Amino acid sequence: MLFLDKRWRFTCMLVCALPLFASANENSRVTQFSINVEVLTRAFDKLIVTNDRPFYGVILLVQGGKPIYEYQQTTEGQKALSSASPFLLASQSKMITAAVVLNAVDEGVLALNKPLNDYLAQAKQSLYHPDITIRQLLNHSSGIAPIGQNNRFTPGSQFQYSNLGYEVLAQVLAYQYQQPFAQRVNQYLDTHSLTGIRASLGAIERVKLSGNAAMLAPGFAMQGDGVLEPIKYEISNALLPGGGMLGSAAGLVEYLQALHDGKLLSARSYQQMITPGIKRGHRWEDLYYGYGVQISEQSIAEYSHSGYLPGYQSLSLSYPESQTYLVVMENVSWPLDDMDRVFGLHDKLRNTLREQLISSHIAEKINP
Repeated sequence: MLFLDKRWRFTCMLVCALPLFASANENSRVTQFSINVEVLTRAFDKLIVTNDRPFYGVILLVQGGKPIYEYQQTTEGQKALSSASPFLLASQSKMITAAVVLNAVDEGVLALNKPLNDYLAQAKQSLYHPDITIRQLLNHSSGIAPIGQNNRFTPGSQFQYSNLGYEVLAQVLAYQYQQPFAQRVNQYLDTHSLTGIRASLGAIERVKLSGNAAMLAPGFAMQGDGVLEPIKYEISNALLPGGGMLGSAAGLVEYLQALHDGKLLSARSYQQMITPGIKRGHRWEDLYYGYGVQISEQSIAEYSHSGYLPGYQSLSLSYPESQTYLVVMENVSWPLDDMDRVFGLHDKLRNTLREQLISSHIAEKINP
């Protein structure tokens, strides 16, 4: 059965975490969205304690390069987690894959509007619908279907989330660079000194983050009888680009900061990545998808992604205008037959943070 083991909460800046975020201070911008840390801390704590299911994992909130809230909780018998603990990123991986694809565009290796089959024919690989482009794979509007099946719809006409689309993007990258996709990703991350995320094939227990001795957060799936089932993964070429990368909460925040500070892509490619491309049906309502990232422009610009695989579920939120980044990583997954229970806490944390950011911005406008 499930029992709480340990709980840590840090509501001030963590000395041990400072080196992870120091780069964000170098070009820090004046923010008009200062968060009342004490108020937000109380609100977050209450949401976690009163939630209809327990939380196991790590929550990290950073503003202006400084951690202002961190919460960790483990299951019985497990070692303590921290913001440096590696988790399976699940679909957060798509944000990294999309950036690697756009970097290839910056280097002239790929073109967004070029037909996918032009690249596959060069590689002597099986072909898909002739009208599918690289752009449509990135924003899930391709309708791509497995080889031998009809395309799901006219490419570019609607949104349908596709892990296959990102698998094919990885195949194209591997051929164009004559380099395994995992190696290409790690080279890209290393070029930008992003050591808190790693792409690797095989058993996830063997993957190590650069310079990080923290142990992998073991994944568990909650069963209907309240028992935790351990989950083990062998990362394959098919899983890696859309869901199989590993990273820590601190590592993902570091990546998001670099991305939205304009350090990873050309200005043109970054702008294309965060431009609403196609509307997607979602519980958050007015939500759009760019390239590997969800986009909301309700009251405040927000870039996000969720992740879910048995054993791991997550959320990342980016508010570049205020240099605010929230990452929620859980190493216990909950059954998808009740989506409110699975993602309800994530949504409540999001709503609370948005309210703080929006209200502080309004107050600043009234009393500059």
